[in-house]
Amino acid sequence: MDLAIEEKTHISSDEFRTLNRCLDIAIADAVTSYGLARQVLNNDDAESLSVRLDALSEEHRRLVDIAIQAYSAIRTGHVGVTGATSNLLMHALDELHYIAEQILPGISSAKH
Repeated sequence: MDLAIEEKTHISSDEFRTLNRCLDIAIADAVTSYGLARQVLNNDDAESLSVRLDALSEEHRRLVDIAIQAYSAIRTGHVGVTGATSNLLMHALDELHYIAEQILPGISSAKH
């Protein structure tokens, strides 16, 4: 309307309704497209997070299994606490601590 007034051009009510309808359709299409694009991004983010969490859980299981086996061997008394098995246990625990620090920063260190 401002442009029509500036140009001293008459716009009929039918033309104005047509313009408003076109604008409404364009806005609705833009909102729909934005929503769909956002949904695709969210789905990609969720899939990426799922893949990372799967890898993290596998690494966590592996390290816990190593720690349990090393501790069990030390507990039997046939393996010394200063040998390779103890070093393996400490390494597994250090890696588990590192994972906890990376995933939950501030929570793990707050307890120490």
